[in-house]
Amino acid sequence: MKVKIHSKHVDAKLKAAMHAMCSYALARLGVSNRIIKNLNITIHMGHHLNEGEAKVAKKANRYRPRDFKIYLDHHRMERDDYNRSLEDTEWGHRVLKTLAHELVHVKQYIVGELSWRDAGLLWHGKNFDPKNLLNYYELPYEVEAYGREYGLLVGFLVVWNNIEKELKDELDNLV
Repeated sequence: MKVKIHSKHVDAKLKAAMHAMCSYALARLGVSNRIIKNLNITIHMGHHLNEGEAKVAKKANRYRPRDFKIYLDHHRMERDDYNRSLEDTEWGHRVLKTLAHELVHVKQYIVGELSWRDAGLLWHGKNFDPKNLLNYYELPYEVEAYGREYGLLVGFLVVWNNIEKELKDELDNLV
């Protein structure tokens, strides 16, 4: 898998964690190694309409997508739901959790559950058009993504802690 991260204000250690999260999350979500090794994921960190969004890249095959763009608005992640400012570690965890959420959508695109057509975003061939925020959280593809994001984050942090111990010197040189 090729992962490119476009960002100006994210340190190298978090970028390394984001790379690792992509492999970890897709493997935990049941995407085969054969497919994972042929994926291209470009992550754009910057201002966006939403906290995160995953899209099939324009050049990708719409029936068997392997090229994806993920947008993460890390500015929106600086405060929690109660408008409290997040510390660096909390902020990094929020970035990784949002990335995990978007990787669930990537998995949904890969296996054909979610697709983009002229009619809009389709879940198993059916168009869902949320009328309000409550409807948005009840969309089947969002239910799965929100349901899996925290578990993927916790599992990844356990793995990442071990990786950090093994690669301590190399990771310290990145910072």
